[in-house]
Amino acid sequence: MTQPAKPTDPLQLFRFCPQCGQEGLQVRQVRSLNCPACGFRYFINSATAVGGFIFHGDKIIVAVRGEEPQKGKLDLPGGFVEFDEAADEGLRREIFEELQIEVTDVAYLGSSPNEYLFSGVTYKVTDIFYTCRADDISKIRPHDDVAEFRLMDPRDVDPADLSFPSVRAAFAMLLARL
Repeated sequence: MTQPAKPTDPLQLFRFCPQCGQEGLQVRQVRSLNCPACGFRYFINSATAVGGFIFHGDKIIVAVRGEEPQKGKLDLPGGFVEFDEAADEGLRREIFEELQIEVTDVAYLGSSPNEYLFSGVTYKVTDIFYTCRADDISKIRPHDDVAEFRLMDPRDVDPADLSFPSVRAAFAMLLARL
């Protein structure tokens, strides 16, 4: 006997009210749950992630994903922003965690919606993209979920090799500015 597929929509995963314990939570306004028994309402908001186009000279540092989703695809160094952390601080932290380098000249490029499948749940994510510089990459080492890194001319990157639609959208923003 096969198991039914698990739902990936977080709104479909929760059945019981965390306040009163009653079954029968209702989806309201596409992104919130409402308990008809006690009136409890919970909003499921977008997570925030950051990615950086790190310039070293006229080339960019591109990461190769070492884990699913999109293992083996090209990606930008970055990741999820922590609670009580500014987006640009999250970018600097994530770049250091993944590549062991410091960046300067962090500048907002743009943002794009994304979906990220993790542990069977599809999370809605707002990806925020930046440009930045790394003058010293002598200590660069791939860590965390980065399998390797590449130093590439942005014009040589094939958008089809990029990991997520949001990264491809940001890449188009970058190319339009070059």
